[in-house]
Formats: sequence, C-alpha cells, structure tokens
Amino acid sequence: MISKELSNQLHEALVQEKSRLKREIGNLQEGVNAGTYDLEGMDAVDQHPADEGSELFEREKDLAVQSTLMRELDEVNIALKKFDDGTYGICEMCGKPIDERRLRAFPAATHDVECQAKIDRAQGRVHA
Repeated sequence: MISKELSNQLHEALVQEKSRLKREIGNLQEGVNAGTYDLEGMDAVDQHPADEGSELFEREKDLAVQSTLMRELDEVNIALKKFDDGTYGICEMCGKPIDERRLRAFPAATHDVECQAKIDRAQGRVHA
C-alpha cells in the first residue's frame, strides 16, 4: 500500500489534472463552436475550396483532441472515485496493489503493469 503522504500528493495531482482537462476541453469546445460553420457543416463565408479543406481538417483535429481529453477526464474521475471508495491503488483486474512508481507516473492508473500489458495485448495495442 502507498503511504498517506503519497496518497495525498496523488489525490492533489488528480484534482489539478481534472481542472486542467476541464479548462482544455472548454477551450476546445469554444473554438469548435466559434467556427463559421453552419448547421450542415458548410462554411457560412465564401472561401476557396482549399481553405475549406484546411478549416475542416482543423475542426476534425480539434474534435479528436477533445475526445482524447474527455477520455482522460473520465480516467481521472474514476481514480478520484476510487479515493472516495477506498480502493485507490488497487488493480481492478487482479486485486494486487499498484506499484508506487506506476502511480507516481500515472496517478489515474487502475491496473498494475502486468494486467495493463495483458489488456493492451488483448486490444492489439502491443505486439507480444
């Protein structure tokens, strides 16, 4: 198990990360909503077709980044809930404590290194 001091540090890091992610998501949302696209996704201002393509690319990129940030926010919220439940730092798969070094590197971790490697292999993210 991790020490109370480390637990407090990790909890604070997660709270700060949650705030940062919310800000970034909000900023991206403002940018996506502030675009010149009308409801059909067509540009409301006449532009050269190449400019429209560039603008569409940027909008899709912002949406992809926003999706990634939202997924990260979900992970942080899950970790904070585990603090409330008293299960923070315990692997969801095997029930063993998650190594302190892993939690320091990735405070939102819900699996130990071995179980995460199994998950990644099963999802095709890592080649064995």
